[in-house]
Amino acid sequence: MSALARRYYVRGRGELERGDAEGACESFRAANDLAPNFLSARLGFAAALAKLGDGPRAAQVLRAGVARLGPESSQRARCTLWRSLGDVLVSGGDYLGAVDAFREAASIDPTDRTVDQGLARVYAKLGRWRDSFSHLALSAGVAATPTVKP
Repeated sequence: MSALARRYYVRGRGELERGDAEGACESFRAANDLAPNFLSARLGFAAALAKLGDGPRAAQVLRAGVARLGPESSQRARCTLWRSLGDVLVSGGDYLGAVDAFREAASIDPTDRTVDQGLARVYAKLGRWRDSFSHLALSAGVAATPTVKP
């Protein structure tokens, strides 16, 4: 990754922390353009877009990141992108898409409890209370296995 991409990323983080989502969006976009495989810049870009209320574009940025992942990509990177996509889709009201994204994340790392938290949220939105409580219990480490497949 280039030093310039790193500087844009650091600038974007600062702008996001100060509440300047538009500035952060531009800085993260520049970092992402310079280094498309820079996971933190891509996640920052999607977060800034989501803060601006542009969930569809945030989802597009995350899907592009998933598509760019090669076989050498880490399990953590894959899971993080899918989980983040699930979060963006929930906030945009695409609950079925979010379930698919969280399930993909769970298939990559079944031990990631934040995936269970995401599934619990989306199942609650869908009124699937048994599934929601099951994943909520899993995320808290209370249940050994879900009553439904993740």
